[in-house]
Amino acid sequence: MKDLKGRLAIITGASAGLGVRVARVLGREGMNLVLAARSADALEAVAAEVRALGVKAIAVPTDVSDESQLQRLVERSVAEFGAIDVLVNNAGIEAFRAFHEIDPADIRRTIDVNLTATLLLTRYVLPHMVQARRGHIVNMASLAGKQGPAYGAAYGATKAGMIAFTQSLRSEYHGKGVSASAVCPGFASDGGIYEVIRQRIGHGTPWYVGSTTAEAVSRAVVKAIKQDRPDLIVNSPALRPLFTFCQAFPRLGEWIVRKSTIKFLKQAGTSQR
Repeated sequence: MKDLKGRLAIITGASAGLGVRVARVLGREGMNLVLAARSADALEAVAAEVRALGVKAIAVPTDVSDESQLQRLVERSVAEFGAIDVLVNNAGIEAFRAFHEIDPADIRRTIDVNLTATLLLTRYVLPHMVQARRGHIVNMASLAGKQGPAYGAAYGATKAGMIAFTQSLRSEYHGKGVSASAVCPGFASDGGIYEVIRQRIGHGTPWYVGSTTAEAVSRAVVKAIKQDRPDLIVNSPALRPLFTFCQAFPRLGEWIVRKSTIKFLKQAGTSQR
């Protein structure tokens, strides 16, 4: 989908962090927006900011873990704009701590928000895209979905599921005008979950692990849509070679990942107690 001007995008998790940045960059591309998150006031503030760019934007307060609210979100979008061209599944939560210490309710909540909501909302959006023979799904995954991190088992599992889901969609809807991309950010230093953790524990990841920015991630969303990219790893330094290495040499690869991130993620989990 090369030209986004005048098209419609739904963005979940649009009231804060990466969601706000994605809303801004898609607004600058001329897209009309349906913004979804739980906070009505914060959503309306983002909608007002986007409307100042000269596009249409509405705020639809939505708890993505509630299937009935997902259905209403799609119905409202179609009623207001008539078509859905892009869906950005951005809503997500984290649960970084030793797995045997996680409350089972937190495991279920992480899966419901990060993965189940992604599948269900996509399910309700896809019939409209298939009928129009036009549409793109962007699933906001993570490097944690490429190589599961210590102290992030539930989170990493959901992000790996999002990546596999994206691959399935690309195969299933190839040639039907509908496609999907997985955007896999590293630790975003100016927005999202990483920034919350960094502020909580007082420092970031080691320099060799690197990071990214919310602005770079939002630009990657546009790139994924326009170029129909299967996935985009957004991080500096580039880590795709590392993940290729991990696939070829799993035992050595897991040792490298464990040594490079375990201290930070352990502290992140400890700080939540």
